[in-house]
Amino acid sequence: MRKVLMIARREYIEAVRKKAFWIGMLLFPLLMGAMFVVPIGLSQVNPERQKTLVIVDETGRLAGTVAERLAEETLADGTPEYVVESIEATRPADEIRRELEPRILEGELYGVVTIGSDFDASDGFRFYRKNVGDLQTSSTVRSALHSAVIDLRLERSDLELDKGTLEALTAGVNLESFQVTAGQEAMKKGFIETYLATYLFVIMLYFMLYFYGYSVTRGVLQEKSSRVMEVLLGSVSPDQLMTGKILGIGLVGLTQTGFYIVTVGSLRLVAILFFVGKESGFDAAALVDAVGPAKLVFFVVYYVLGYFMFVTLFAIIGAVCNSEQEAQNFQLPVVLSLLIPMISTIFFVQHPDAPAAVVLSLVPLFTPMLMFMRISVLSPPAWQIALSIVLLLVTIWVLFKAAAKIFRIGTLMYGKRPTIPEILRWARG
Repeated sequence: MRKVLMIARREYIEAVRKKAFWIGMLLFPLLMGAMFVVPIGLSQVNPERQKTLVIVDETGRLAGTVAERLAEETLADGTPEYVVESIEATRPADEIRRELEPRILEGELYGVVTIGSDFDASDGFRFYRKNVGDLQTSSTVRSALHSAVIDLRLERSDLELDKGTLEALTAGVNLESFQVTAGQEAMKKGFIETYLATYLFVIMLYFMLYFYGYSVTRGVLQEKSSRVMEVLLGSVSPDQLMTGKILGIGLVGLTQTGFYIVTVGSLRLVAILFFVGKESGFDAAALVDAVGPAKLVFFVVYYVLGYFMFVTLFAIIGAVCNSEQEAQNFQLPVVLSLLIPMISTIFFVQHPDAPAAVVLSLVPLFTPMLMFMRISVLSPPAWQIALSIVLLLVTIWVLFKAAAKIFRIGTLMYGKRPTIPEILRWARG
């Protein structure tokens, strides 16, 4: 045991004494935040430029109203954002649109909107332009068309309503969402808050499990290629070396996790003391709920169990491969086991108690991320949580026994990459 602890201490000190570790630990939350904030912020950026649109109207009754609605949109200097040319279609709108396409390609026109004679048809409105990714313009044009169609439908119905009365009658409703939890007051909480709070933790699990898992693979490969492995195995057994590496790098990961939990816990305490129940523009209740003690405890539990399971697999990869290129090919199934739950987060947030969610969350390779998602959104029965932990512990024990046998043979093999059947024979020992 003393030799195992010596190796673990060596791995731990070698990692935490580097400036890169501390810089990365501090920058990681900033990068995580930037992944969410920057795309949202950029989506709201609308370059200030005037857009010329042509409306080809087969009804002869909508283009004017649409133009009026679009004229209400202005740039920062007060000039109209949209310059609208209305064309009453005396022939099929498609023919006119084709004649206008060269002007779109040359940049003279931003786009052409066609209105069919039957505006109630599913294809009654079409928007032709070069840049179909401009969602803000699409939304503005759609809103103007919607308003014009409502006016025309109202006119056809012979109801005498002015615009203000119509807007009041057709105003939407705001449906607030509250989560009901046993033993607690219902809390205001919507899909976006639930999804983002869950996804942030899940993506942290993904990056930390992968990063520290592959660190073991890379460390083994470097020691094999430099022949340091042979020197180390002269003093310790392969089992002791593997165990020491796993524990040492695991402690590095726990150091980072502990730093984040203390930081988040401190922010939660500040929110409770200074913001909850007080008038402020800061939604403190959402933060307090998102980083509740139970959620943080389960995050640590599934991170630790997930770490020992995946790092054992990464240690096997390092032992049987001779280069990082070979390791990248071998690690694909392991990475997919982490990646698939992460990219499926939205499904499991929407359906945390679906049969697929229940079954997959009990499959050990998916458990760390999927069971944490379910706990974060809608806590599953206690027996399912307990069963998932037991299954993970059993899987870790089986993998560790197999990895010790593979590590014993693979670390001293050079040149020839073993086949899958050979690796399985080593594991059976």
